[in-house]
Amino acid sequence: MAVDLIMSTGAALSLSWAMDGLREGIAIEFREPGESDADLPGDTIDVSDHVDWGRFLGVNIEEISPAWHIPNKGCPEMPWAYRLRFSNESNLVIALGASDGERFTYMPDELIVFFDESLAASYRIPGSETSSLG
Repeated sequence: MAVDLIMSTGAALSLSWAMDGLREGIAIEFREPGESDADLPGDTIDVSDHVDWGRFLGVNIEEISPAWHIPNKGCPEMPWAYRLRFSNESNLVIALGASDGERFTYMPDELIVFFDESLAASYRIPGSETSSLG
């Protein structure tokens, strides 16, 4: 599972869940135009026409800030959420977790996208001193 933000150049900023033994977090990578994401499971779904994404289209990413956690005893800190701030002062947060429709829970192999800063600020997980907003 991944969230790919495709730039006007065709390059992509990709955020995906990653695990290496007991270390779990979000991997972030930049792919050049034409580079494949074939190593990621699942089908690509274009959500650019969804109302929540509209304010992020055509604006620059100004800052990327991770939120850190210690996933398991003896593991180093790993990023579990990233806040992206855009040139129009909008923010979105991509975090490890799942939703059951009423609440959010930590799930190391699923991703949540928060468009609402207050929701992102209220989402916390064990092993982190900060919310997903950072």
